[in-house]
Amino acid sequence: MLEPSPNSGAAATDPGEVTAQTLDLSNCDREPIHLVTTIQPHGALLVLAEPTLLAIQASANAAGFLDLPDAPVIGQTLDQLLGEADARTLRTRLDAADPTDALAHLLYLPDRRLHLFGHRNDGLVLLELERGSDASERMRSEILFGLPDMVGQLQRTPSLNSLLAVLVERIRTLSGFERVMAYRFDQDGSGEVVAEVRAPQLDAYLGLHYPASDIPAPARRMFALSALRHLPDVDYVPVPLLPQSLPATGGQPVDLSYSFLRSVSVMYSDYLRNMGAKATLVMPLLKDGALWGLISCMQHSTPRYLPYEQRVPIELLTQVASQLMGHREDLDHAAYRARLDRVLHQLADAMAASEPYHAALVAGDTNLLAAIDADGAALIIDGKATLLGNTPSAGQVRLIADWLAQQDEVVFSTHHLAQAFPPAAAFSAEASGVLSIRLARADADLAIWFRPEALAQIHWAGDPNKPVEIDTQDREIRLRPRTSFAVWKETVRGQSRPWLDCERDYAKRLRQAIFDAMAERTRVLERMNAELERSNLDLDAFAYAASHDLREPLRGIHNFADLLKMEDAAHLSDRGRQRLATILRLTGRMDYLLESLLRYARVLRNAPELEACPIGALVAETAEIIQAIFSGEQIAIGIQPDLPAVACDRARVSVVFQNLIVNAIKYNDQAEKRIDIGCLADRTPPVFFVRDNGIGIAPAQRALIFALFRRLHGRDDYGGGAGVGLTIAQKVVKRHGGRIWVESVPGQGSTFYFTLAADPATVDLDQ
Repeated sequence: MLEPSPNSGAAATDPGEVTAQTLDLSNCDREPIHLVTTIQPHGALLVLAEPTLLAIQASANAAGFLDLPDAPVIGQTLDQLLGEADARTLRTRLDAADPTDALAHLLYLPDRRLHLFGHRNDGLVLLELERGSDASERMRSEILFGLPDMVGQLQRTPSLNSLLAVLVERIRTLSGFERVMAYRFDQDGSGEVVAEVRAPQLDAYLGLHYPASDIPAPARRMFALSALRHLPDVDYVPVPLLPQSLPATGGQPVDLSYSFLRSVSVMYSDYLRNMGAKATLVMPLLKDGALWGLISCMQHSTPRYLPYEQRVPIELLTQVASQLMGHREDLDHAAYRARLDRVLHQLADAMAASEPYHAALVAGDTNLLAAIDADGAALIIDGKATLLGNTPSAGQVRLIADWLAQQDEVVFSTHHLAQAFPPAAAFSAEASGVLSIRLARADADLAIWFRPEALAQIHWAGDPNKPVEIDTQDREIRLRPRTSFAVWKETVRGQSRPWLDCERDYAKRLRQAIFDAMAERTRVLERMNAELERSNLDLDAFAYAASHDLREPLRGIHNFADLLKMEDAAHLSDRGRQRLATILRLTGRMDYLLESLLRYARVLRNAPELEACPIGALVAETAEIIQAIFSGEQIAIGIQPDLPAVACDRARVSVVFQNLIVNAIKYNDQAEKRIDIGCLADRTPPVFFVRDNGIGIAPAQRALIFALFRRLHGRDDYGGGAGVGLTIAQKVVKRHGGRIWVESVPGQGSTFYFTLAADPATVDLDQ
């Protein structure tokens, strides 16, 4: 497989040099098996340059297949090699072929009994030649007429296992190979023989497991690219491609990924010899477009070549089986899938009715653990974990969640967590397997299901820990596959039961249901906010109209009552005069309230007119006016120098400072009233404050101070008032996109903070 130069076995000075000490199975995964310069001898290969279709490379046996034993092949056009008529037909078929890289059957030349296959690759056309079958017409007819019944047998199978059992039986009938197996890959690349039919004298492989190194990653990729791979003779003599180097490819070998004739790896040939196989035929089993497994045919007694005519029905049956596999697996788990579907719909309905939506995932009998086959689950929202069932500790769940947040998949599953995340070995009893989904764009919000360790005994075909031997004979370094395939029993620890496709699908659909619930909740909130905004506008308009229009009749009542007092008070009894004084007092109070409501409504009627405003100058002007009004009081107002200039509505912000300063004076029983006005300029946006040494506000009352017409004291206490000053201040701040809050110590004073723009992050000062 790997054949470095003879002196590569010496002591290495280059850390990247391959030596007997550094060679291991990772070399198999890096082997460029698609870049080879030889083919198998049961066909021939031509490499043609477009658009002329001139042969620039050919296998050494090409002339014989073309029945041109004495004529050169290199440098000839397709017209010269096939004749103009056949070349013209081939061009037409090539242009009409599927534009993908897959090899296609293009033409059959009956006079030469020659099949032509081709595909395009990096500006080149690879044309493969293979002899037609000499099988009797009766044999071909029997195979052809028997196909509908074989397809029908596959379609009538009730389960995945029965589908594979029928498939291997039918393929053995069609191919004549002594052994036909269905081989399923596990997530780690290892595999298991899950169906088999064989000649009586052969040992059974059914149920045996094979390590991933037996079919390394490059081989798995190659198998997935072609409908069929054939090795008629393990001991074949490779046919070289001539010339070996092409200028058109920069001196690199032509990419033979899709070639049917491509030579196989030396290690693969050795592996088959060690298994006692003389010939193989391999077809990929694809589920949802991905490689699920293989159909592997083996001949142990003699080489066996299967011509194209006999391979076609085998390819067809394998492709039909691939199409049916997903449905058969669904049938195997139909009741389980139905339960998953039922619970998914229940969770979706519960999330729609729950507040918050994710509470439904952990509440009641219908929760994350209600349907899926898991022993425990965790829901992590905003850093808080809720655990259900048998799970690792909260700290261990946090470790898993932090690791899962770094994975690329939004739906992640593994039944061997400790292999991917070694710290999980400490809690494998609770979480050897995990299935997780990200609940939102934030990586930290997750739903995780846990499965405990499930001890299992696996029967390997040979010791999986010694899949190869290193051979340094003749100063060459080469990996040799193991020679023993005796059953090797191993007890596997640290693994859970594997997750099923229907479980991964359920998790994916639950994730979408969560997104739908979040989207619907967002739509509801947006609709409610829009309705609330309309209601607020209507209420504001009503407040303005009511406060404006009611003042005129109220003033009429007050004026008539005042005239009655001046002109007719002498004719009234003492009780009448008292009642008249009450009318005057109440109408005056009502007029004051309507004036306050009108001022409040004016704040809301129009959007703020923003302009650059030096706050220091605005505060100085406001403080000067207020000190003149309260000239009889001993007031000390300190203004922080260099207050910033901000974009705001100057008149309305002046009202904010005015109300806060007036309240600082009114609600203050100190002989000297001190008021400090400043700004926390290191905040974004700047946080302004008004601090006093007044009576303070009890914690239980802080939520009430911004309510309209709400006073914490008697109507006439502390100078009286309507209770709208702080409400107006709050509305002005909110109309600027900011917020206002208070810190206070009863008996020592209060500090009101506010911003005049939206905070990019919540300021924590009000905690």
